[in-house]
Amino acid sequence: MANAILVADDDPDILSIVSMSLEAQGYTVHKAVNGREAVDLAREHHPDLILMDMMMPVVSGYEAVGELKADESTKDIVILGLSAKAMATDMERATDVGIDGYITKPFRIAHVLSVVEEHLTS
Repeated sequence: MANAILVADDDPDILSIVSMSLEAQGYTVHKAVNGREAVDLAREHHPDLILMDMMMPVVSGYEAVGELKADESTKDIVILGLSAKAMATDMERATDVGIDGYITKPFRIAHVLSVVEEHLTS
């Protein structure tokens, strides 16, 4: 069975490129365009991994990660942050809410696929 991945990003181009690339690798992909939708889809589908944009409307990625990590049913899902914010303080904030890894934008899709594979096989 293919691993399920939730991609949450409010940028339609990034959402599309990342989702299509993951699907081409055989992953089942669920898509969210804001943090609230990401939390709801994570609770509904229990993906193996979430790629979460940290700066999204409705509920930020930081708030969504905090909510998912505080929920007994979703706390063990691996969550990788995606963000253009690459300062050490931004990464610390993401770590503080429970993020499992951090990929900065802009990124190469090959790097994203490599990091995803690394987290799913470890």
